[in-house]
Amino acid sequence: MKRFVIHGAGRVVSENAPSPVPQAGQVKLDFAFGGVCGSDLHYFQHGRVGDSVLRAPMVLGHEFSATVAMLGEGVEGLAPGDKVAVNPALPCQRCDYCERGLSNLCTDVSFMGSAARFPHCDGGFSSKLVVEARQCIKLPADADLRHVAMAEPYAVALHAAKMAGDLRGATVLVTGAGVIGQMCATAARAAGAERIFMSDISPQALARAKALGADDIFDETLADLVDKPVCDVVFEASGAAPALNLAISAIKPRGVLVQVGFLPPKSPVALSKLLTREISLVGTYRFIDEFDEAVRQIVSGEVDLRPMISADMSLEQPEEVFARALDKAEALKVMVHFE
Repeated sequence: MKRFVIHGAGRVVSENAPSPVPQAGQVKLDFAFGGVCGSDLHYFQHGRVGDSVLRAPMVLGHEFSATVAMLGEGVEGLAPGDKVAVNPALPCQRCDYCERGLSNLCTDVSFMGSAARFPHCDGGFSSKLVVEARQCIKLPADADLRHVAMAEPYAVALHAAKMAGDLRGATVLVTGAGVIGQMCATAARAAGAERIFMSDISPQALARAKALGADDIFDETLADLVDKPVCDVVFEASGAAPALNLAISAIKPRGVLVQVGFLPPKSPVALSKLLTREISLVGTYRFIDEFDEAVRQIVSGEVDLRPMISADMSLEQPEEVFARALDKAEALKVMVHFE
């Protein structure tokens, strides 16, 4: 079988490896489609994502769909040939946060394609792989596996929307018009937001945002919105301190700012308006049961995320995949496969 393995910053290769065998409670899968995530790009560029540092080779990828190839002992409800969405998170189910229903904050979580633990938890970019059966959601026979591969980042956006509170009739600003920003806009619209604004430093990203349905777009100055704040909720999806500062200035009194993008460890942020406008600043991290909801909305046709896919590429050309994914002027979501 083939695996898409990172060995360090700038070093990703397609390798041959023995085909895995599922143990009790596990499922062997045939990889279908996967999306290249921002964290994959960080590992490629820097050999790390925040405090998660590569210390050994690791299979990348946590956004993917698959087909069941073989069942381990005791697995029920699945059969060879079934299409599945795969939740990359495997919470411990024992810690205080898991017992409180906050599995995204699990203190002992395994997350596919992450170097947070050692040994690292391999990701899903393998032509054949084994996961726990509880990570799989069975799909209808006619499900579009390419579309379903978008479920994980959309689940992140759905969780962010839930953290924002009631969005019905709201005016929403999304700062950062990349994939997660676009998905936050989609999730906010699905939750009842009336107007969606988007901002970015890239004219190409703003043009895409407008084409994907944003009601209005703004450059990085947010001039009109800062002069007269009209936003009930802001999703800060760029992870840039200047964008966060402007986002705070664009929120009406008693508004909510949801921080979605990862900020640098030391970020100069002006917080005085949090007090004078009584703004709520909320963090959001991964997802809980929103993964199931993301799959449901995609399969039912309630949302169509396919226009965000800007390229389909083979994982057997790793350098070309990352060159395309890093070209932010042209690429939004790069979808990968092994054929």
